[in-house]
Amino acid sequence: MPEQPFFQVPINLSHAATVATRIVSRLVENLPSKHESEALSQAEFLVSELLPYRIDPEEPAPAEAMVVQAHCLDIARHLVTLIREEKLQSDRVGQSVRNLFECLGAGREGSVKGLEAGEDPSSPQRPT
Repeated sequence: MPEQPFFQVPINLSHAATVATRIVSRLVENLPSKHESEALSQAEFLVSELLPYRIDPEEPAPAEAMVVQAHCLDIARHLVTLIREEKLQSDRVGQSVRNLFECLGAGREGSVKGLEAGEDPSSPQRPT
């Protein structure tokens, strides 16, 4: 079965960096004050890994993009696990998580991970 068009999103590391920054902000909003959070630390690490692509929005060579994509997807998967464990899910966090996976070229996986991170399943922005 061919992939649905909304899951066929090219890798965009520059925008992934922007979305990762957004996830940090959304997690901070959900944290109790002065609360230690491994999820927040993981999100900040993801931002640092993507920072070079935010500073220089030129997409890297395909081989480099594939390595960065695989590395950042691993970080993002662990981040979702931590968000669930720390009960930091919200619709906005989930939407941002879905967007991150889309920017990393993993739209179908992002639609699942977004739900795990709290995205409202009936959101009009969700792919069906």
